[in-house]
Amino acid sequence: MVAYRRLGSIMHEAPSLVIWLCTAKCNMACRHCYVRGRFRGPELSTEEALRMVRELPELGTVHLAITGGEPFIRPDIIDIAREAVEYGLSISFNTNGSLINDELARELRKLGARAFISLDGADREVCDAIRGPGAWQKALKALSVLRSYGVEFSIVMTITSLNYKLGRKHVLLCEAVGAWEAVFLPLIPSGLASSNYELMPSPSQVVSCLKAAEEAAEEIGYHVSVWCAPFAARALSSKRIYVAPCSEGVMDISPEGDLLLCDTLDLRAGNVKAGVARAWEEFLAFKDRLLSSRRPWAMEPCSSCPIASFCEGGCLARAYLMKGDIMAPDPLCPYVASEHR
Repeated sequence: MVAYRRLGSIMHEAPSLVIWLCTAKCNMACRHCYVRGRFRGPELSTEEALRMVRELPELGTVHLAITGGEPFIRPDIIDIAREAVEYGLSISFNTNGSLINDELARELRKLGARAFISLDGADREVCDAIRGPGAWQKALKALSVLRSYGVEFSIVMTITSLNYKLGRKHVLLCEAVGAWEAVFLPLIPSGLASSNYELMPSPSQVVSCLKAAEEAAEEIGYHVSVWCAPFAARALSSKRIYVAPCSEGVMDISPEGDLLLCDTLDLRAGNVKAGVARAWEEFLAFKDRLLSSRRPWAMEPCSSCPIASFCEGGCLARAYLMKGDIMAPDPLCPYVASEHR
């Protein structure tokens, strides 16, 4: 049985994980980017960000995942990360890798930080077609530098219509370059991705990609994680595959400091500038009002699905962005798609 677990209903518990989009700025223009074009307000200042990370542990946060945009474009980000570690938080960075050099790798090592490098498939031509010329080579260079300094890293592949056939190769590449795991994330059509809808994979393409990855993981004894696709737990059977649930104990923070229902959605309530605890309280009240009646797993085809209590209808962001209905099940789920043919 595939390794998956339901974290339980933790809507009113502390957010153990905080995902902070520290900036909307980026030195690339990836066609599937979910951030570009969404955030135009003033970003948190250094002092506002420092105050935020000091307050997070008081709320029960243990890990701060820093992403963007490209987080290393922000000149104060290492200082902010140091403060977070000083206050007891563990740190990770989601990055395209283009700005990683020896100096930065040394800093990441000192911080005990983990890196998630975006690389959309083990094929230079395909990757560069999605992320722009030179992206492949820059990412591989970053991986080499991180490995030389002993920084733990994973490689994240966003599954699209262009690269879905590269699931197996992605796993093999990750193992070859020393990545801790291979990560797969089916495209969510937000931001710039909403203008490049041809990149949206079909449900069958997603399953094909993940099954190829599963086969490779079994062959070489390697770890694979699947993000933002809890429905995948029904299609996969290997214990080497971890399918992440859509956890409710997560705080997503925009570059401006707003709390987001999901970092791919512009549904927001509360701002950390008013204090993290107050923002979280406002956000929970907003979330209760919005989602208290969301029960897609109580209706067919979800109600008869053996993993309904884990999946809970899949990614609500895709449902909202693709169907205009946050109450609907994930349209990328192959079992939902087959029901609506």
